[in-house]
Amino acid sequence: MVDVKISIEEFTGFPTMLYKFKTNLGRNENVHMTEYIKAKKTMQTEDDIYKISSFKPLTETVHHTMKDILDKLEYEYDKIEMTSMWGNHLLRGQAHPPHTHSNNVWSGVYFVAATEGSAPIQFFDPRPQANLMAPKNNPNWKNSSMLQFDAEVGTGIIFPAWLQHWVPPTHEERITVSWNFLLRGDYGSRENYQYAYL
Repeated sequence: MVDVKISIEEFTGFPTMLYKFKTNLGRNENVHMTEYIKAKKTMQTEDDIYKISSFKPLTETVHHTMKDILDKLEYEYDKIEMTSMWGNHLLRGQAHPPHTHSNNVWSGVYFVAATEGSAPIQFFDPRPQANLMAPKNNPNWKNSSMLQFDAEVGTGIIFPAWLQHWVPPTHEERITVSWNFLLRGDYGSRENYQYAYL
């Protein structure tokens, strides 16, 4: 056998970044948000609950977290604007079909109330070519075509708004708050005639 010495470098090409955060919001904040969402008796509330005082601590936390992420990614922008925030209430057996959040740049979800058996959120690989061949593997974060985050109270996930996701049928009640962000500022390049200011 030939003694071959190989040096391997790993590069993360065209990554799809997702961020998980934990808050220091107390039980009272979650109880108030839960009561508001449940009182609506619908699967989804109106989309401007960020204006309601009981959602203010979460709104401020999300804004701060989003700013930290954008700074880490070295985005240039004039202003971060939350375009919508709404509550989701799924009862046992209900699901939320695959979807994206069009006309926004970043989106997120925060787990307000969940128990063991509450459905996770699952994200799908956005690269159509990635599923042309699927060699057998031990699924992990580097080779899977689906990523999952369990419903953990006090935890939020921030992700690109274009990333397709869904909530499979839940075995237990599940209450979350979702939101969307748009970045105000320059988009594209004037030199390539691909410019817009939003």
